[in-house]
Amino acid sequence: MASNPAGGSDSSIDNRHLLLVGAGPGLGMAVARRFASGGYRVTLVARSTDGLSDLASGLADAGSRIDTVAADASDPESLRIRMAELYEEHEAPGVIIYNAVMGAPDKLLESSVEHLQMAYAVDVISAIVLTQVAAPAMRAAGAGTIMVTGGGFADHPIPVLATVSLGKAALRSAATMLGADLAADGIRVATFTIAGQIVAGTAFDPENIAKHYWDVVHSDEPWQAEFRFTGE
Repeated sequence: MASNPAGGSDSSIDNRHLLLVGAGPGLGMAVARRFASGGYRVTLVARSTDGLSDLASGLADAGSRIDTVAADASDPESLRIRMAELYEEHEAPGVIIYNAVMGAPDKLLESSVEHLQMAYAVDVISAIVLTQVAAPAMRAAGAGTIMVTGGGFADHPIPVLATVSLGKAALRSAATMLGADLAADGIRVATFTIAGQIVAGTAFDPENIAKHYWDVVHSDEPWQAEFRFTGE
């Protein structure tokens, strides 16, 4: 494992603690299971308390501690408060994967201001807010890893998936800038771009993608601003 992702034993950051924001069935569950089975403590964040309970129950056999936090990425200030509480604790997450997205079909010409603002809050702003909250503790520890889930829509926007196309492009830019700001502090930030449709039983099976997430976090290769999963 790369030496970067964590602080030392006296740090408030735990390099074997994953914070997964935007937890859900499919990719979120696969990522949580991969890290939990690898010995990580996992904290799941999602809006629905019931959904979180189901996810935690589904991970009961993974052999690791699973915590849940109910927080809504469409309300960045509320998310800030909940995440600040988490990062005030000892052994706060040293690895973050931001997986929240508002991916419902929509078109720009038919989208209200409220809808556009909510989509941007989920897809971009809350990822920035989360980094703002986690950065001081990671900076004090001298290390940390933050990854955001990107998508091929950033490269090839689709008019009927307008806000997610905008969001993935902006999220990638945000992660690149945050990475540049935090690199000198030993904090790694990157976009993990999934260049295809996530479908079980295909090359883009959630478990395949989760394995690649794991490999990137634990690689000793030079860090990059973007990692791409192309199904290979």
